[in-house]
Amino acid sequence: MTLPAKLRLGVRTGRLAAALAHEVKEALEQAHPHMAVEIVKLASAGDHVHDGPQRGAAFTRELDQALAGDRIDAALHDLPDLPLVRPDALVIVAVPRRRHPFDVLLTADGRILDELEPGERIAASSAARMAQMLGYRDDLKVMRALGSLDTHWQQLADGQFEGLVMAATDAERLGWHDRVSEIFTTEVCIPVPGQGALALEALSSRKDVIAALKGLDDEASRHAVTAERAWLNELGGEDDLPAGALANVVGGRLVIEAVVVSRDGMEVVREEIEGPATSAEALGAKLAVRMLERGAQDILEATAGGSG
Repeated sequence: MTLPAKLRLGVRTGRLAAALAHEVKEALEQAHPHMAVEIVKLASAGDHVHDGPQRGAAFTRELDQALAGDRIDAALHDLPDLPLVRPDALVIVAVPRRRHPFDVLLTADGRILDELEPGERIAASSAARMAQMLGYRDDLKVMRALGSLDTHWQQLADGQFEGLVMAATDAERLGWHDRVSEIFTTEVCIPVPGQGALALEALSSRKDVIAALKGLDDEASRHAVTAERAWLNELGGEDDLPAGALANVVGGRLVIEAVVVSRDGMEVVREEIEGPATSAEALGAKLAVRMLERGAQDILEATAGGSG
């Protein structure tokens, strides 16, 4: 298969998207020294927000249209942004090796979650993080963080809240290592499906582009996110559920743990399942069915009927 002499990589605008794009550009140029990679930035409807729950088709529409219109050859997505249902003409060619999937806590004074005083405020940008914070510390005031990550940090520095929860990979890519006071274990906060992972999409008809991208695919990471997305799909796949799932693959075996929490943190359904990594999709769906039967269905119905 002849590779393209030049590959146009489409990404969203913004500082975080640029960091992701340069990582992939360097990997592609290292794998294919004779192929030039051009980063093409495309604004989307949600570019004013860089950290939050799944946002649906509005965040991928411009990239999808650019692929269909031959303005780009491949699209790079932060995987939690990628809708569960994709156009038939597109294929996820590669899921590069996943980075840290966990959530972290940032505080202006370096305190960890257990050191915050009752009544102090903690901000997060998704229902999953907010609900799990309340589930762990119901004596704190949990609030929604709005805007970009830079805005969140400024709000923290200005004292609008005492703690901020965000994705570890975002803090890493923005160079905020010194601002992180705690990395959460899954006992405290299970991340949203796909967190820490990227996805490279192309038209299924572009065999040359697929050949160029497929070397970046990491099998273990692909199996893990496949299980997580199957779990989310079985739950209904709605945006911003108070729920998280994380899969890990070791030695061909996949373990996925998940949680569904009421928005007030009072009701929790937590479960895990293990099986062959090659059965990732079936394992994720099976885990979701088990949790729905154990009470997650009632939590999600109450969530849908109330305010978010």
